[in-house]
Amino acid sequence: MQITHKLLFTGALSLSAVLAAAQDKKALQTEKDYQEASRAAYKNNNSNAGDSLVEVAIARFPKGAFARNDFYNKQVNKQMPSAEKLKNYNKWIKAFPEPKDSADIVYDYARSGISWAYAEENNPKQNQAWLKKIKSQEYRAIVEVHDGMRFLGHKDTVTAEKLVRAGVADAEKSYPVSKNPMAKNDYYHALNTLSSLLYQQGKYAEALTHASVIYNGGGNRDNADIKKNYALLLAANGKSDSALVLLSELISGGKADNEVKTKLPAIYKSAKGNDAGYTAFAAGLEAAMRKHIQEQVKKDIISETAPAFTLKDLDGNTVSTADLKGKILVLDFWATWCGPCKRSFPAMQKTVNKYKNDPNVKFLFIDTWERVPDPSTGVRKFIEDNNYSFQVLLDDKTTGVVGQFNVRGIPAKFIIDGTGNTRFKLTGFSGGDDAAVEELSAMIEMIR
Repeated sequence: MQITHKLLFTGALSLSAVLAAAQDKKALQTEKDYQEASRAAYKNNNSNAGDSLVEVAIARFPKGAFARNDFYNKQVNKQMPSAEKLKNYNKWIKAFPEPKDSADIVYDYARSGISWAYAEENNPKQNQAWLKKIKSQEYRAIVEVHDGMRFLGHKDTVTAEKLVRAGVADAEKSYPVSKNPMAKNDYYHALNTLSSLLYQQGKYAEALTHASVIYNGGGNRDNADIKKNYALLLAANGKSDSALVLLSELISGGKADNEVKTKLPAIYKSAKGNDAGYTAFAAGLEAAMRKHIQEQVKKDIISETAPAFTLKDLDGNTVSTADLKGKILVLDFWATWCGPCKRSFPAMQKTVNKYKNDPNVKFLFIDTWERVPDPSTGVRKFIEDNNYSFQVLLDDKTTGVVGQFNVRGIPAKFIIDGTGNTRFKLTGFSGGDDAAVEELSAMIEMIR
């Protein structure tokens, strides 16, 4: 639920025009001029020029959009108790009243922050009161699903189901008329969340109805989570034969998670009538998975000069790529707030264990994009609490290594050969642990 200047203002001008504007502020007369210039700066990865333009615009237009968003980011868009959040929101809305003749999404962002604060505090009455204040039906649908999952975390399944159903209804009404190309995907995400929630409650028939709409009508057949949910619901509704086909596709394609592997034996037995031949069947799927990954890895290999960098680790030791020449480097950019990053770590630990006695392979976990001034304490606690044996390096705005690698989303992994060339890039995490270990191993072995 974060909103920043870079998110609000992204566009295009030439980099030379941006730099000229940054040096000659007289060339920029209106706030729109500053918006265009800052768009271009951020688009061209020139954060210093963009930040400078934003600061000047805030000073020149103290009641403008830049100032409003700066106030919002610094005082409203933070995790805090609902009472404090509401107090800051009221100050903000007084300083920057919401226009009556146009809907500006930033005000809905602010209201959703308050609804989330109440969800965090397990206060369904106030949460739903603030959800109703969100004007955009399309955005409200997203927030309802998001908040519903927080109530599920509080084990309040009644409120969770109520909110997710509301999110599905709002998304279903809003996406056909939306100009947002992702609106339909948001609808299917809401429907998939509802289906998963109903599955957890044992409401298999209705859950399968929703999952069927997504799988058969949403163009999402290749999405691993959607295929898995559909398959498990088929099995729960007595259609084990069809479920087994889909789960086999997931495993052989390297997209199965641990839940699939855990439930596969029982589904196999239900489909076949007994478990005879299961061992050979599972081994065949694993062999197909390894072959698929190895063939895919061959297609993904590249050769680009990797940026050299120097960072400190959690113990204050200096780590420089210049000192690691000749070694294969596996870089993993991550953050403590990043769910997919953390979901990938058990697989990363398995891979680290696999190569722990290999002096020619080095793993570096680069913590970046944290949202607190000094993240080292929280990072250390997370690593220690989970017993990860990772060497963690700290990257921030000052060091800017994540920018040197042009990372657009995390987790982002780079496999660099002994001559300093990036040979593979990976973004996100969607497969199972075994497939992830197999994939990284194949990449490492291919570039030795």
